[in-house]
Amino acid sequence: MYVNGNRLNPYGVPLKEFWREDWLFILQFFVITYFVYYSIDYFNNTNKANQNSSVRFIKELLFIIIVGFILQEFFRTIFIKFIVRPEDPKTLNAKLRLLQMVNVAAILVQYSFMTSLRIYEYLQQKQLEIVRLQKEYTQSQFEALKNQLNPHFLFNSLSVLSSLVYVDADVAEEFIEKLSKTYRYLLEQRDREKIEVSKEINFLRAYIFLLQQRFGKKLKVTMTNVNGKGLLVPHSLLIAMEYIISNNTMSTSKPLCIDITANGNSLQIAYNSNPKPTIEYDSEKQLQHLQKKYLLVEESASVLPQQQGELTAIQFPFI
Repeated sequence: MYVNGNRLNPYGVPLKEFWREDWLFILQFFVITYFVYYSIDYFNNTNKANQNSSVRFIKELLFIIIVGFILQEFFRTIFIKFIVRPEDPKTLNAKLRLLQMVNVAAILVQYSFMTSLRIYEYLQQKQLEIVRLQKEYTQSQFEALKNQLNPHFLFNSLSVLSSLVYVDADVAEEFIEKLSKTYRYLLEQRDREKIEVSKEINFLRAYIFLLQQRFGKKLKVTMTNVNGKGLLVPHSLLIAMEYIISNNTMSTSKPLCIDITANGNSLQIAYNSNPKPTIEYDSEKQLQHLQKKYLLVEESASVLPQQQGELTAIQFPFI
């Protein structure tokens, strides 16, 4: 259209005339587009180990420019032979050079656009892979911590039981029943990612009984309106209770008071904080990894201790 009629705008041109003169350019556009697309795909497959290396980009760009130029020359020859109308050679050559520059620019634009899309998809895949690896890493750390927690919990319970056997046989028998129930729960839920709140609460009741036998009047635990519906990460309440007990002092005159309440879409454990001089590293590490576990489910979740007036609280959002 531009070569034969000096018109860049096809508006108002009869459709028959438009197709007669410009069908070759449309065909060339689609051929070049497919060529660029499959060239990028070819270099993707041959450079899987390092898809974004500078060597790959140089080879790819040179290949596309050279072969693209050959394709343009092929279409240019057909265009001159079958479509171009005779006219002054100087004018015709000037028009053909301009079209050639436009075609080269079009190849570069197509390559830039498709490469940008490829890099974007590549980065998206890498981001998803990073998230997956972070989740697997956090899960493995969490599993390792649970494996450390279980023997620690069993050792403390057996120490209490050895004392109860000689003091009160009935309480010792109930203690064994609660211990069996809690440890069975730990083993059964260790491979799960989520657990019903009701099951965590039932486990916690048995666990609190064991704690009260261990600490007596030094520890006071109340549970209010804990019949919430939702899901938690397994062993959340155990880890929180271990953290609170390990990092706070308690005595008969100044007991550690813990209140457990379901509040809307979360479960809260509030306590009168009386920190020990030094932090118990293992329990803090367990709580920090539990925090990472919740962040994988909900980005804004926080299960770390927060000050609420005179009390400190750990809040578990239902997931």
